[in-house]
Amino acid sequence: MNTAAQSSSSSSSSSSSSSSSSSSSSSSSSKRKNNFCIPVNSTANNLNITLFVIQVRFESIGGLSRHISALKEMVVFPLLYPEVFERFKIQPPSLSNLLSTNASGCKGCLFYGPPGTGKTLVARALANECSQGERRVSFFMRKGADCLSKWVGESERQLRLLFDQAYQMRPSIIFFDEIDGLAPVRSSRQDQIHSSIVSTLLALMDGLDARGEVVVIGATNRLDSIDPALRRPGRFDREFLFGLPDREARKDILKIHTRQWTPPPSDTFLEELADKCVGYCGADIKAVCSEAALCALRRRYPQIYSSSQKLVLDINSIAITNKDFMSAMSKMVPASQRAVVSPAKALIPAIRPLLSAALQDILHTVRRVFPHAEQGLKRKKEQGAALLFCFAFIYYSPRLCSWSCIFFLLHLTNFPFFHNHPTSYRPRLLLEGRPGSGQSSHLAPAVLHTLEKFTVYTLDMAVLFGASATAPEETCAQIFVEAKRTSPSILYIPHIGQWWETVGPALRATFLSLLSSIPAFAPILLLATCSLQYDQLSMEVQELFRVEYGEVFHVQVPTTRERRNFFEDLILNQAAKAPTSKKKAVLHALEVLPVAPPPPPRKLTEEEIQRLEEQEEDTLRELRLFLRDVTNRLSQDKRFKAFTKPVDLEEVPDYAEVIKKPMDLSTVLSKVDLHRYGTVKEFRQDVDLIWQNALEYNPDRDPSDRQIRHRACALKDTVHAIIRDELDEDFEKICEEIQVSRSTRGEWCVHVCVHELLERVVTKTEGYEVYKLEKLYALLCQSIYRHRRDYNKTALIKELEQEIEDFC
Repeated sequence: MNTAAQSSSSSSSSSSSSSSSSSSSSSSSSKRKNNFCIPVNSTANNLNITLFVIQVRFESIGGLSRHISALKEMVVFPLLYPEVFERFKIQPPSLSNLLSTNASGCKGCLFYGPPGTGKTLVARALANECSQGERRVSFFMRKGADCLSKWVGESERQLRLLFDQAYQMRPSIIFFDEIDGLAPVRSSRQDQIHSSIVSTLLALMDGLDARGEVVVIGATNRLDSIDPALRRPGRFDREFLFGLPDREARKDILKIHTRQWTPPPSDTFLEELADKCVGYCGADIKAVCSEAALCALRRRYPQIYSSSQKLVLDINSIAITNKDFMSAMSKMVPASQRAVVSPAKALIPAIRPLLSAALQDILHTVRRVFPHAEQGLKRKKEQGAALLFCFAFIYYSPRLCSWSCIFFLLHLTNFPFFHNHPTSYRPRLLLEGRPGSGQSSHLAPAVLHTLEKFTVYTLDMAVLFGASATAPEETCAQIFVEAKRTSPSILYIPHIGQWWETVGPALRATFLSLLSSIPAFAPILLLATCSLQYDQLSMEVQELFRVEYGEVFHVQVPTTRERRNFFEDLILNQAAKAPTSKKKAVLHALEVLPVAPPPPPRKLTEEEIQRLEEQEEDTLRELRLFLRDVTNRLSQDKRFKAFTKPVDLEEVPDYAEVIKKPMDLSTVLSKVDLHRYGTVKEFRQDVDLIWQNALEYNPDRDPSDRQIRHRACALKDTVHAIIRDELDEDFEKICEEIQVSRSTRGEWCVHVCVHELLERVVTKTEGYEVYKLEKLYALLCQSIYRHRRDYNKTALIKELEQEIEDFC
């Protein structure tokens, strides 16, 4: 720049106040604009995670067929098959009243149950099922705490805005997850803020503005914590219980999570695994499948845990076995047992030969006193087929309406005569026997395990006296209320003899009163155990369980055959097992795996590339808007007038000889328009170039040169300050990622005769209770463990004989 050109602009050393204020307002608006418009997930890696997620559908959910069918009838079918409802001039079943044909206002249902049973998953699948084809359904998902605010009245305003927006974008679904945090029970213990929020939600749910085509769904695992006013007709009166999956449901869930395995597990294995996963919810089963795959990987390739580099693996050699699933289950604590341990428990394999016959006899008695135990999934198909025949008789047809068909229907479905008549009268069962016979430790939990489809409520002293905030009588009353609501159900009282003598008279009176309040034909089984003879119990307990009605089962001591089966495997097989050969460990030395080459970048599809380019262009457009705004503000500032245009070479002929890369603000603005700047760093480099040229061509010799140098330094500092104050810190990183992305778009066995030892232990344990047999079994196991490395089993046999003689 020549001295004359620089001097001519030196008369105005500062900008006006109006220009300054306009620059400040434009600065803050530009900052807000850039902070709001910064796109996220601009790289290809992030794009795969957030933008191309497989949607959850009803086919991906197992064990909830009844809930899915009901939701289809209420929401999906009216959207997909409106002609059916139009032909019969009916309205779909409302979520607020299933039998109402003119329901108005917001429709609502409530999902409740233990954690991990699929409440949120079903809500997301419902939204995906409704949004198919051209028909789109708006889905609003809010956590319980999302609507809360520290400002007075802001939470209520957010709720009203949510319902207004859902009505404007109808048909729509509003899903409140963990709604107990938003609408807790209103009481004197709650503050006024929550009461106001609950009142607002009640008014909105009441349909004061007749909001149609809006479905409201709430989910919670604490049903007793929700305000009761939300559960009346017109609000959340349809309640879906998401309980723990039963055996068939667990098998369906296992099939869903293993159907893409090669090869998939067999049905027989899945049935055995489903039997062992009692008390597992859907999330637990999914975690077990994932952990089993990791156990198989850890067993096949333990080398990967000691190497930080990627190794070459033969994926087809990784096979998931039964041991992997058992190892995964041993590491898992089901969600339902993390707070309260379930009393249901299957007979362990070691004790099964001793008590399996007694368990079958008890189950036979249970089926007699509690016929609802016969209700199982084995009759589901028959009932479904029978309903098809039953619906066919609505329209008269002489060829179909024959007495044989009618009797066939009555026999197949027991509908309606057998369905409308009671099948049990106050079902109760007491398991009594000598102390240590296993009625409380093994048999009763096994019965509850078999009847897993029914909800079990335990009334032991730990439950009644464990909650310090409530009285035992209040806890007992709450358990009875829940048992009535979820019937058919089971009330389980272990050690009822000790229980009756320990609790106070108030709790006993409360228990008897609540028990008598249960309807006579209600399907609620009272199951109890005791370690006393029946005639040793108090008269009140004997009145509850009558021998003449078959409500008392006496547990006998194990027979000779049962004791022989109990000790047979331990003595004949486990005691004779050879130790593990040390040579096997040498044979299974870890193979040396080669290091795998770095994986090539994933190739994007055409649709992904197009969407990625659109996102990148949106980001660069925001960059150009920002740079153009900064450049215009600099050009309008009179202090920097000398830097707005290129230097006239006719006036300063030697400028080209001194400055090899000339730069000015107009050239910068042209480069912005020509999309030459991909990052702010490039723009800042050109501004620094203007500063460098001014200092180089104007040495510090006279006042005019010093003034130009001062203004060039001010230009540089102003640009750096604007970028620091008005540009988001992450925006520059996103621009750099776009630039990089665009530039890179490629056994020994020994036989030992121990039959005499088996016969001796069976004979000497005649009449022993279960707990004594278990103790002897443990002593023999310890002896076998101490001699596990011996090839000669003579010392083991002598030690086993000595243990049997000392114990018996």
